[in-house]
Amino acid sequence: MSTQINNANDLVTFVQQFTGSNNSQEIQQCIFVFEHALRNIELPCQRTDPYTTFGVADQNSQIPIPADMYKPILFFKMGNYNTQNPPPVGYNNNLGPWIIYDRIGDRDIIADSMLQQLYLQPVNIPAIIRGKFGEVAGNYKFLPLVTAGEVVNLYYYKAFPLLYSLDSDGNEILTNGPFQSFQEGYIYGTLREYYLKRKMPEDAAYWDAKFQAALKEIQDQNSLGKWSGGHNRLYSIFQPRISKQYQVK
Repeated sequence: MSTQINNANDLVTFVQQFTGSNNSQEIQQCIFVFEHALRNIELPCQRTDPYTTFGVADQNSQIPIPADMYKPILFFKMGNYNTQNPPPVGYNNNLGPWIIYDRIGDRDIIADSMLQQLYLQPVNIPAIIRGKFGEVAGNYKFLPLVTAGEVVNLYYYKAFPLLYSLDSDGNEILTNGPFQSFQEGYIYGTLREYYLKRKMPEDAAYWDAKFQAALKEIQDQNSLGKWSGGHNRLYSIFQPRISKQYQVK
């Protein structure tokens, strides 16, 4: 029995040989169910490059939520660039304003944006300004307001395509980022779903425990990767912090 698993077909073959099943469609269904339970995972392979991933504001000072976004990590602005003056890769115009946007709720972002024009605009202040952003319908709204054509750097987790789904060219997807970087999770999770389907709870619980242990290790590594390179104050990036440089009251 080969233990090399390079793609989804190899995974199906492995699980069939491991369990004695002769039903490949059943194994594919188990993978499908497992991947939906995996949607909340955060892996480095899902992160965008924020220096080459941009959002462009429309006339309502909003940026459409990217179709491939799973969860925002951080949005920021490195200077006054717009679509008429596009930013180069890794740009920084050294003139500002430099803004880090903290996430707030839709109620607050709508209320604060109504009053935003009554306050001093943070332009060319030699500091990193803490702005705000929130979801309104299918868009992100920002404070300080962004004008039409302005560019914001977008750093977020991308949703991953499910195995055996079709790509934009109609080809079957046989691998994805999580499959390549968390292969043990796919093995344990598929076996868990297989034994649940076969109504074998003890075997399902065994493989679920192995999956949870592997998942915890990945999550711990992800957390250390976020924080070990800088300060260790583990507050959430989604919790707005009070800014001394800029704050709408």
